[in-house]
Amino acid sequence: MSSVPSYENSCIAPAATGPSDVWLVGVSESNPGRLDAYIVNIADINTPSARFIATQVDTQRWSGLAQKGCYPFSNTMNEPNSPVLLQQFGSKSYTTNVYPNGTVAEGTNFVNYTFVSPTLFSLSSAVDGFNWYNAFSDQRSTTTNSRWMGIRWRPTWSLVSRGTFDNILSVYPTDRPLLSVGTFEPKASGTGSGYHTVFDSDGSGMAYSAVASPAPFNQSDDRILTLANPQKVDMSGITLTVRAIPITMSSVGYILDGASDDTTVVYSINPSKELKLRRVDALSDVVPFSTSMVASYVNTQIVVYTPSVKGKAIFNTFDTVTRKWSGPGLVKSQFTVSNDPDDTSGKIPIGAIIGGTVGGLVIIAIAVFLIVRHRRKTRSPGSLTEKEDADDNSAGTTPTQHGQQEQPHSTQLPPQALYYERPKVHRPQLLPQLLPQLQPQQEPEEFLHPSRRIKYDPHLFPPQHPHAIMYPDESFTLPSTLEPTAGQCCDNRPNVEVSDYPAYKQVTYSTSQQHPHSYFP
Repeated sequence: MSSVPSYENSCIAPAATGPSDVWLVGVSESNPGRLDAYIVNIADINTPSARFIATQVDTQRWSGLAQKGCYPFSNTMNEPNSPVLLQQFGSKSYTTNVYPNGTVAEGTNFVNYTFVSPTLFSLSSAVDGFNWYNAFSDQRSTTTNSRWMGIRWRPTWSLVSRGTFDNILSVYPTDRPLLSVGTFEPKASGTGSGYHTVFDSDGSGMAYSAVASPAPFNQSDDRILTLANPQKVDMSGITLTVRAIPITMSSVGYILDGASDDTTVVYSINPSKELKLRRVDALSDVVPFSTSMVASYVNTQIVVYTPSVKGKAIFNTFDTVTRKWSGPGLVKSQFTVSNDPDDTSGKIPIGAIIGGTVGGLVIIAIAVFLIVRHRRKTRSPGSLTEKEDADDNSAGTTPTQHGQQEQPHSTQLPPQALYYERPKVHRPQLLPQLLPQLQPQQEPEEFLHPSRRIKYDPHLFPPQHPHAIMYPDESFTLPSTLEPTAGQCCDNRPNVEVSDYPAYKQVTYSTSQQHPHSYFP
């Protein structure tokens, strides 16, 4: 066991030798053409240990400047000597299998085709010992005019043959891809199936169903990999960058990208359930993003290898279940809340808390407003009385004198117990022994006089109300009798009797109905 070596443009992948073992394959720039393979145990992520496996020196094939991708054979992971597929990209697009027993197959290439990048080389299906990939090439096919092609590979193959690749895919993704990611469910036999999701440089995404055939490629119409049913991906407002790194973890695809604060953000997509790209919020400190980092997976953990951090290579892991990063060099990130409102699994519902708080404050404010308004209505009848007095004055009725206020009459007012009790005003008692009890009347009665109209309203002066005292002006006098005027009917004219008292004159009005008495000084 030794410390972890540092390689630029390397690749990692899960190894069949143990649940915490990871392949690390790279070419040292100090030793051109030398391909080295290690298996690193990351059980203790802070102090991983590397075990050297194999090396191959070939300056014509292997380059430390070329990007690389490592891909496990999913259906043979239970075999101790299950290899890892190494694919190099660029002008030296060579392929080989590296085995745990130290064997490295001779590198081979696809004649007339070179592959662009590991971000455009997607594992889309796995059946028995086969793996199927969608690859983006530098060259267009003369048959399809597309740069996409299908590749089929298995652990025992070491040479490219007629049944290894096929340009015909039936449906072809964009010619301006940003990156692609494959997802699938491993199968022991039969026809393989999965998804090939391609994100365009314009910010959109399309998912294609992938059907993989393990049958021998004998006829011209035999197909290795067929794409169909393209569907648009909901990006959830996410914009991927050219630095993004795709990871295939069986049926779920993950993408690592650099945030604006140079930390690592994780996205996920599962086309078999929904065509939606989601952000996976970390519940811990995160890994700083580096353009030289490479990524893969082990079980349910995303594994990240960064070749040089303060002079040494390090590993970090992100648990997709607990959503926590582990390993050295973690930093704080300002991006801790998802921009996807639908992603509610295991995160604090900040939006719901804010919305509920605002909603509660609004409800409280409305309740306070209604209570205050209700109290003002029920405790301020004076405003209604003043308005009614003004209406009476405009209609020619006798206004109340000396500040005496009338009680408003409305069937919609609250019960009497809710009225505000006004302060009592002292008034002189005018011969109370002479004041008879007022009798309630159903309708107001009007008594005509040549110079004054006097109106009695039982609603304004109920039986329990104090006696009504009216004070006419000093110039007002009553004759002993009232004679009808010309053209005026006499049936409704009152008879007036006047008797003198030392200080008061009593005037009694009598009609066909009984009316209350009024006293005038």
